[in-house]
Amino acid sequence: MTTAVVINAASGTARQYGAAALQDVIRSAAVAAGRSDVQVRVVPPKQLPSALIAAAESSDEIWVGGGDGTLRSAAELVMRRDGVLGVLPLGTMNLLARDLNIPLEIEQAVAALAGATIESIDVGRVNRGIFLNKSALGLYPEMIVDRERRRRLFGLAKWPAMLRSAWRAVRRHRLMEITIEHRGQRREVVSPAVVVAVGAYEFRAAQLFTRSDLQSGELTVYVSHEKSWLGSAGQLAKLFLGTLDSDPSLEVIKAHSLKIDFNRSKPVASDGEVEMLPGPIRYAVAPKALKVRMPAEADVTS
Repeated sequence: MTTAVVINAASGTARQYGAAALQDVIRSAAVAAGRSDVQVRVVPPKQLPSALIAAAESSDEIWVGGGDGTLRSAAELVMRRDGVLGVLPLGTMNLLARDLNIPLEIEQAVAALAGATIESIDVGRVNRGIFLNKSALGLYPEMIVDRERRRRLFGLAKWPAMLRSAWRAVRRHRLMEITIEHRGQRREVVSPAVVVAVGAYEFRAAQLFTRSDLQSGELTVYVSHEKSWLGSAGQLAKLFLGTLDSDPSLEVIKAHSLKIDFNRSKPVASDGEVEMLPGPIRYAVAPKALKVRMPAEADVTS
């Protein structure tokens, strides 16, 4: 059976190459790597859901290039059909691609996927949906909502808009009153930010949200106990510097499942996609639930 490749035409790499040229680059790289069975489609965002469904119905293996939302949609389809997901690094941060040891240059990425082994990695569950990297409440979804508003209104690029939105969210410093239920114990928490990650982050300078173990079978919950905007600004700086793990105001919880409750609906960002959700939110880990192409780290050349 063929390998279906579905690319979001709105991704930066697709816009840089152009749809036809990118298709040719991917096909040529696949053939050079011994994979002549690859069929490539570059589709606009509105056609992505139907294109992914068609790919899942026709192929046991899907390679996907796009942002976090595109990857999450593809992963859900692949998991239902016990297929295999290949990740092409065409998004902004390419967090999952980096964690999977996939080179960031497109031709090298195709070659690496073609020769990669198939591994099974953990997936997070939030209510009835999934997430591949993290789900967050508080400051992070607030930043994303404001970033997208700035991009619509002022035409800003993603990173300049995100930096301005981060500063605004930190200065506002809205505190959440939530209840965390874990291992049969409930406690009330006041926090500006909570992040639930699949596995654990390695805090390294200038490398945000990097993970080395995708098969730990655990969620890691990061709860900020900062009460002032200056403290949260300091935590953000430590995140970039790679020293956040030593911050005394950061609580780290290991869990297979947990519940977070609150009174009013809140924005929740799961893999960068924001939804307004009522409490309670139920989180759980699905160990080794997703099959992926994962190159050996020694094979990575960029």
